[in-house]
Amino acid sequence: MNAKQTGNLINLLRTEKNLTQKQLAEMINVSDKAVSKWERGDGCPDVSIIPILANALEVDVESIMNGTLSEEMMNKTLGNTQEISATGKRIKIYDFCRPDKWSRNQMRIMWNLFEKVGTKLYSDFASMSSFSCSIKIVSVDQLTNIEFQRSIPNSCFISDYSYNQGGFVIEIDPAFGKVLLKQNPETFPEIQTFDLDVMKHYITDKITEEIYSCIFERFTTIKELTPQERNVIQLPFSSYTTYLGNLLQSPNQMCMLVSLQCNAGNAHGNINLQFSDVYLSTLYNLGFFHDVYPEIKIEQLHDIKTPARDELLTVEFGRFNDVNVELEVGKILIFEKKFYSPLNLVYKNKVIHTGQAVVIDENKGLRITDEDLPDLTYTEEKYLSVQLGSTYHLPEEIEAIKKDSIIELNKMAGEFCTVIKNGQPVAYGEIVVVDENFGIRICELAN
Repeated sequence: MNAKQTGNLINLLRTEKNLTQKQLAEMINVSDKAVSKWERGDGCPDVSIIPILANALEVDVESIMNGTLSEEMMNKTLGNTQEISATGKRIKIYDFCRPDKWSRNQMRIMWNLFEKVGTKLYSDFASMSSFSCSIKIVSVDQLTNIEFQRSIPNSCFISDYSYNQGGFVIEIDPAFGKVLLKQNPETFPEIQTFDLDVMKHYITDKITEEIYSCIFERFTTIKELTPQERNVIQLPFSSYTTYLGNLLQSPNQMCMLVSLQCNAGNAHGNINLQFSDVYLSTLYNLGFFHDVYPEIKIEQLHDIKTPARDELLTVEFGRFNDVNVELEVGKILIFEKKFYSPLNLVYKNKVIHTGQAVVIDENKGLRITDEDLPDLTYTEEKYLSVQLGSTYHLPEEIEAIKKDSIIELNKMAGEFCTVIKNGQPVAYGEIVVVDENFGIRICELAN
């Protein structure tokens, strides 16, 4: 039994079930210090405990012993957390606790970088192939490692460039990868070790060369890098595999995902690049993202009862005193609301329901919970309000809202929330969690 692998797996399964170390320890009748010791890789569970532990984590004994999950067990245990509504729309929980590590501007810089990388790769791939090809960037997103793991095919070409030491991973969809290797994916569907070896030497190493080339090209406009700084950016190849779970990444660690859409002949697929938050922090510290927020300032906000906007159904984090709050880009305003508290659905000066924030396809939304509905009517004329979003409903539709109803809002999941002052939008920002309280980081001021 590999203590480190088993410990990482226990941590992954425990956090997926939203259990603390103490809660898991109580379930299997050990101390929380024992669980902590396992997860650090400083020891393994006793053989007599393993069946009880496997039952608590809902996996088989072999998974605990091997420190890895089979593809079948991975899909069963860490499967898709989305649900489908009666209208056919995909709904998932909006996770405010997940840190938003990178601003829109920083993600735009990465987008521009990989537009250049894509152009260079097009020339590389075109020279290697006897058929037409195309490559373009289609998305830059921030997510957790486990979310990335769920988003890619079960078996694909994965090259690890020291991800767990602060690097990145290159994932290539299987069919497209086979075409790059000049194989017919229908005739040779399985990915062999030889395929991975060839992919690394002829494709992913070339991709990393172009990434480094474009990164260093950008640095020439910012500063001159020392040899030591260049070595920090150019991380060595670590290993390859067909399954990301073999890399034992920390499930809740943030990463940045860059997706390139590729076509080669009749084959289509993505090249996905998963950058660890450590790698992005290294670039940040070297000045790669030179347009960033100023030093963070924090100011506390205090709840008051204030009126809603006329005839508009809004989802709000709260209403706050109209004190002399200075709205500055980069400042964080903290609410008197815990991150696990329900949000308010407000209509005509009154909180009519409470609920949980969700994502409906790509829009923000609210699932009505009404576990403890406050008797709250806003009366103050001067106030600050922070809104998740809003929507217009007919009176009869509003009357029909009940527990478990889903309210779709007019903002996409990635859009900023709005700060309202006395009925008018004054700023926009992203929701953060500070010491378990909701807050908003001001990102833009309204004109």
